[in-house]
Amino acid sequence: MTTHTGPVGRLMKFTARPGRGADLAGLLLRVADALDGFPGCLLYAIGRDERSPDVVHVTELWRTAADADAALAASAEATGSPAPAEVLALVAGPPERTDLAVLGGLLPGTGTGTETGPRTEG
Repeated sequence: MTTHTGPVGRLMKFTARPGRGADLAGLLLRVADALDGFPGCLLYAIGRDERSPDVVHVTELWRTAADADAALAASAEATGSPAPAEVLALVAGPPERTDLAVLGGLLPGTGTGTETGPRTEG
């Protein structure tokens, strides 16, 4: 097994208690605000499922896994970020998490079209 050293993605799916999706999204937006400017954070997007308004997704893109792990540890102590207990009070169960080894594509903040190099014209 090899260790991925490039960008990493995390897809999180939270299901709020009935009728609390907007409240949960609001708390997660505060987490995003607290991460603004955090080293290695390329994307931290919050979205509600259009068909299930109590389902909230977080899409994360980090320069490295170490950056993602450091942010997770720091976000609980960041000014303005909700306490983990505030988030847990709104969720119906544990979040679903998918970790991704990002191979390429249009990566914001990297200046490249893929992990292996810049896009070429033509």
